[in-house]
Amino acid sequence: MRSSPYQKDLINGEMMINLSVPARMVLASMPVLAVTAFPSVAAAAAPRTADLAFEWRPTVTDVSYVGGMGARAYVQAFATNVGTSAAPGVTFHFTPPPGATMDPAENEPFGWTCDTSDPVWACTNGRTVEAGAFEYLNLSVLLPAGTVGDTVAMRGSVSTTAAERSLRNNGGETTFRYVVPRPADIAVNSVSVVPSYQVKAGEQFDVYVELDNIGGSPADDVTVRVPLPPTVRPASLDPEYPGWSCAEADGAVTCARDSAYDISQPYNLLRLRLVAGPGTPDGPLVLTATAATTSPELSSENNVAQGGTVYLAEGVMSGHAWLDNDRDGLRDPDEPSAYGKVGKIEFVLEGTEPTWDVPRGYLDEQGTYSTRLKPGRYVANVYLMDGLPYEFTTPDAGDDALDSDVVGSTGGYYNRGWSAVVDVTDAGETVVDIGLAPVA
Repeated sequence: MRSSPYQKDLINGEMMINLSVPARMVLASMPVLAVTAFPSVAAAAAPRTADLAFEWRPTVTDVSYVGGMGARAYVQAFATNVGTSAAPGVTFHFTPPPGATMDPAENEPFGWTCDTSDPVWACTNGRTVEAGAFEYLNLSVLLPAGTVGDTVAMRGSVSTTAAERSLRNNGGETTFRYVVPRPADIAVNSVSVVPSYQVKAGEQFDVYVELDNIGGSPADDVTVRVPLPPTVRPASLDPEYPGWSCAEADGAVTCARDSAYDISQPYNLLRLRLVAGPGTPDGPLVLTATAATTSPELSSENNVAQGGTVYLAEGVMSGHAWLDNDRDGLRDPDEPSAYGKVGKIEFVLEGTEPTWDVPRGYLDEQGTYSTRLKPGRYVANVYLMDGLPYEFTTPDAGDDALDSDVVGSTGGYYNRGWSAVVDVTDAGETVVDIGLAPVA
């Protein structure tokens, strides 16, 4: 029997392959093949986990040693999911310095709910942070007064309702430093008038003054003064916004802040309700607001602002046109209106000729008319309907409330009458009555 290049032996119950010398020499001369190791099924199914990494991103960490609004620090808590699975129910936790406060409502518009009733504050928004995504919370912390140069620490952390790969990166600490603040700086940002387009005599309008303390320290004894034109008076001295009280003296309204005006102060508006009287100059009505404080300021150049509206000065020309059937020159109770008999009424400034855009008046069914006019001296031209069998009655026959004010006419087929020169005053009413008598 011919020998095989290998033989089988059974050793300890196992099949063993013994290579002969020639076989070993053949294998040794073959190139070496690389063997790739594939992961096991268990390794490929390794669980995915969330992993939140927390960091502080300070914005303003130097605060006023005086305290108040100047000791407000602005920081951002930032959490990135560096894991491989989503992180639901993300919550920020903060351990503030003793005496520090936060307004939980500041972040409500952004979907956050913050509980500051416990020593450790908690803020959540109910959202889920996917793997590779991030979440942040802008936080403003109001610190108590301190000592210049001292620092206070605030601890922050983040959590999720899911299991995390690591908790070592879930927290961090930031510090706030007390410094000497910059001086106060009261700035009048704007003066706006409502309505801004037009007001008339006797109409109320509102003046809103917007200001702010853009410095670093509170400002004491802050006042805002608005001089009034001679024809303008206050309709109300209620500033509408808390913290202010207003009074009129020496031709101006002055509003005083009831307490120190801190930086980032709420209620940065005050309102003056005014009314313009007759005789106010026609055209722009400008109001100037000037702020002052007894505290040192960074700058006083921003303490003044102006705003305005447009005053429309106008009066009214009105009258009654009737048929003076008994030709006595007086309007009797039973005499009818002249509706349908008068074509138009023109109001022409003294010394001028009528133009295409001259103001006009027209009778209603009761025989009355009313037209608003700029203050001035006018002549009323009255045009009768062509060929009408009526003429203008005798003027100024007696009671001015009942007689006719048309003092002359052309007569004829195209009959035009006219009044004497009359004055129209701002907010006043001038009457020109028109009596028509049957042609005899």
